[in-house]
This record gives sequence, structure tokens and C-alpha cells, in this order.
Amino acid sequence: MEKRKAAVVIGVDKTGNLAKLKSAAAGADAVATWLQDEGYDVECLTDKQGPVRSRDVEDAISKFVTLPVRYSLLVVYFSGHGYWHARSDRWLLSGAPTKTSEAINLNGAMDLARYSGIPNVVFISDACRSIPDSRTGAHVTGIDAFPNYADTTGTSKIDVFKATSEARAAYEGDIGGQNKSILTHALMLAYTEPKPDMIHEVIEGARLMKVVPNRKLEDYLQDKVDDLLADIDINLTQNIEANVPSSDDIYIAHIRPGTRVPVLRSYPGSPPPAEPGVRAGLAVRAVRAGRDAAGIVGRALSAPATRGGASAVHELLAVANPETEAALTTRLPSVAVDHFESRMGFVIHGESVVNAATTKGVHNARVEIVDAGDGRINDAIVRVWDADPAVSVAIQVEGGRCCVLAALEGYIGHAYFDEAGLSNISYVPSSNHWRFGIYEQKKDEIDRLRALVALAVQNNTFEIHSDQEAEALASEIRMEKATDPTLGLYAAHALSQAGKDDSVLSVLDYMRHDLRTDLFDVRVLASRHVDQPWGSFPVAPFCPLLTQTWSLLRPRGITLPMVLQEASPYLCNSLWTTFEPKAAQHIIQAVETGELQ
Repeated sequence: MEKRKAAVVIGVDKTGNLAKLKSAAAGADAVATWLQDEGYDVECLTDKQGPVRSRDVEDAISKFVTLPVRYSLLVVYFSGHGYWHARSDRWLLSGAPTKTSEAINLNGAMDLARYSGIPNVVFISDACRSIPDSRTGAHVTGIDAFPNYADTTGTSKIDVFKATSEARAAYEGDIGGQNKSILTHALMLAYTEPKPDMIHEVIEGARLMKVVPNRKLEDYLQDKVDDLLADIDINLTQNIEANVPSSDDIYIAHIRPGTRVPVLRSYPGSPPPAEPGVRAGLAVRAVRAGRDAAGIVGRALSAPATRGGASAVHELLAVANPETEAALTTRLPSVAVDHFESRMGFVIHGESVVNAATTKGVHNARVEIVDAGDGRINDAIVRVWDADPAVSVAIQVEGGRCCVLAALEGYIGHAYFDEAGLSNISYVPSSNHWRFGIYEQKKDEIDRLRALVALAVQNNTFEIHSDQEAEALASEIRMEKATDPTLGLYAAHALSQAGKDDSVLSVLDYMRHDLRTDLFDVRVLASRHVDQPWGSFPVAPFCPLLTQTWSLLRPRGITLPMVLQEASPYLCNSLWTTFEPKAAQHIIQAVETGELQ
């Protein structure tokens, strides 16, 4: 296939009643010109002459995403306002938030892009990830923008660069006398001021060309953004998020010769940058801990570690900085409760439980609140009876929020709530079940690996970089004839994001063999490659366990019962599905009446 490249470049200065931006449209024009000079076919959409509509974006992408496939690389760039709700990003177009479809569901777009047939797709999101400050904003769903092809062979590699971390601002400012977006300016500098270790040489035709692989961008962008912000306001922080599964020969542009772009530096003797404010500092420390956790997991799954056997893996998992160690404490299962008479149920930490309801399953399951807990010292105990192999349980806590979980035969779910909702759950075999003996042999390693992965996932830093890492992680999920459901769930998401659908199917098979049921999220992630009907395997729970899976339902063609559709705008920004009080009571009632099964 000829290596043709295309780009859809979007810049929106004015969205609804949000503050008008100064650099989004101009930055998009600059990016479009730059990529055209690089030989891209470009569609540029800005609001300089009129509103940018979701239909315009959809049409522009459809121009390049065709069957048969005509391009080897597609770049999708957006600069403008963005929302972050229910752990999913929305790019806001001109008509949002009044018109709920006038936005791009970034997670949905990336999911469909994975099956576009184009080998490599790069998303650049130069937008805030603000939590909507009104219910109107929470109802913005947007569109998925990409064609929904079912007949493509193989999966595309999806590289993504986000200007900031979740619930945080992305900045624009005066650079060299012009208003510019910080990330966009930093990105273009990468090809005029690259560091020596970023440069990679490729042969194009008969010419040797110098390029910057996408894999080399993340650290550079963070350093450059930090420098630019320090010249504007030393109190500002903007943490880049990147996920780059593509290989070193994938790049956006060549290194451009010419004049270096001037960047103002602090004068000699200037004071060091101030520590960020309390809230910003907490966010920065959380991201650092997440990156540390991801690095530990990556090293533990590396080829030298796995060749060294269990002791080498365990030794690497034991190394972490104090911030990471502190963050891991709420992600380890409780040692106070190791079994239930029913062999399944939940230990709830951080909230007291006021109500619980369960679907009936095949054995007329029932749930009881053994101890409501106090939300502080005493954990709540929720026991589930006769749920073999699995049922869905809705648990409502003090204050009205509720979570939806899968009760799995032989497993105790150790759940932790924080201010955002359900932040973590660890499924651990009950000590009176046959799985416990298997689990006990690797208990410390499994518990720690699960906690490290959970911390990395919560901070959007968990990635799979190689086939070897994918195989090693799949091996850790299995415990002889048993599996670790929590680790399997996280792994399925990471493997799917890395385009390793065969490994996702393997996870599904492992879990089916042990659980005799499908976790809802894993079934969603495997849905393009498993023929319907699904056979004799039930699914639990009746909706996604992880909040991030909700944004994948529409691109995967999955429709939930109406009560769940109406509840989805009331999802909390927690890692695990948690509903706000207004929707929680409807969920509980729907379970109790049998509307949800």
C-alpha cells in the first residue's frame, strides 16, 4: 500500500456560553499548513467562517477512512474546549452543550478508528478536560465520528496525546507576542528543536530522512510544556497524557531545518518554580504515583524479569517510591475478612451501606447486609447467597450513591470508596473455596501486581508496549485453573487499547473457563471477534464495571435497558461504575422489580 498520509484538523474558539478561546482556530490553521507541507491530504475545520458541526467532522473523517483503505496514517487533531465526564473525553464543537450531539466522543472515535483499516491513527487532543459544571454538560454525548466498518482485517495502532490530565485545564498564552496553545506550540517545536536522542533515521525512496518517532514525543512534550508554562506563570501545571503503542518507525513529521523558534527562558538567578497549589499538587502526585506504578509493572513484565522466574518478578514488584506505596494501601484487599459462609460477597471500605439488591440468577440469589459499617474504621459486610455462577448486585451507600458489581461464585470483592465514588475493587478467593489454595501460593505477588495495575489504570498510565508484555500479563492473570477477575478486567482494557484483540479473546476464554460467566466489560471488548449468539455463558453485571467502558457501548453496537440509558448522565467520575443519588434509587428499584436482570 502506498504510504499516503491524511489529517483532519479541527479548531473551535467559541463553544456555547464557555469563554472564547484565542488560539484554537489559529493553531488549527498552523497545524494544517504544517501537515500539508509534510505531504498530508488535509481537511481543516475551524469556526473562523462559521460553526463547526459534528456532521462536518464526520464527513471530513469519512473522506479519508474508506474501503478499500487508501492511507497508511491518519492524524486527527482538535483544539478547543473539552469535557471529561464519566472517565470519557468529549471534544466540544460550536453547538455544544445546548445540542448534545455537537461534540466528539473521543473514546468512541478511538475505538472505531481501531477498526478503520488504516494501520496507524494518531489523535492529538489539545483541549481542557473540565468536569461539566451543570447537568446540561453531563448530557453531552457527542458522536463517534468514524465509520463503523465490520469487515476490516487486523486492528489499527492508535496513538493518542492529550494536553492535560483528567479534570484539569489545558492552557494557552502569549508566546513571542502571539496567543498560542501550549501543547500545539510544544508539538511543533519537537520537529525544529528535537533533542539528539529523539532523532530516528528512515529511508524514504532513495533518501535518508530524519524524523521524530511518536514514541519519543511524550517526555519532550512534557518538558517543553513545563518550560513554556514557567515563562507564563510558575504556578501552572499541565501533565501530558500519552499512549503510544506504535513502533519506532511511525512518526507524524520530519525534522524541519531552519530557524529555531524562540522560547523565552527565566533569567539567571530567578527563583525556582513554586510548588503547585494544594489541589494541583495532589493531582501531580497522583499522576507521578500512577506513572511509577506503570513503570514497575512494565519492568516486572519485561523479558529479563519473566525469564528470571517468579522471584525476579516479585523482586521488581516490591520496588516503589513512598508516594506510590501510600497510594497502594487502599488498593490491597482487607486481611480482616477472608471468607464468607456463602463463599461470595463484598467488603466495603470508606462508606456505610444503606441498601443492596441482587438479580436472581439461576438459583434465586439473595443479598444481606451483615454489617452496615461506619465508613471509617468498621468495614461494611455484604453477603450474597445462591449466586452460582454470578449475579449483579447494586449497593447503595450513605449519601445515596450506588455502585453495580458482579457477585462471583467463590470470590470476595474488597471495595474502596473515595470522594469520587468506587475507586477500587479486588476480587479475592474466599478461603473456604478451592481456589484459595492456588491463590495463597502467589498471594503477595498477585495482590501487589493487582494494586499497581489499579493505580496505573486510575491515572491513565497503564499501557502494553509489546507482545512479550501482553503474554506475561496474560500469564499473571491465570493461577493454574483459576483466574484473577480484577486483573483480567484491567488487562482486557489495556490489551484492547494496544490493538491486541487476540489477547483479549484469550482473557475472555480464561475467565469463562474459571468463572463460567462473562464480565460485562470483557464481553464488550471482545464483541467484534466472538460470533453471536454468546452461547451458554451468562453476563455479569448488567452494565459496565469500569466507568470508561460506557463510552464504548455505542461504537460497539450495544444498547442497554432504558433505565440504564437514562441513568448514564448521572455516572460519577470514579474508576468503577458509580451512580449519583438521583439515578441510584431508580437502579435499585429496577433490580428489585426484575426490570434489570
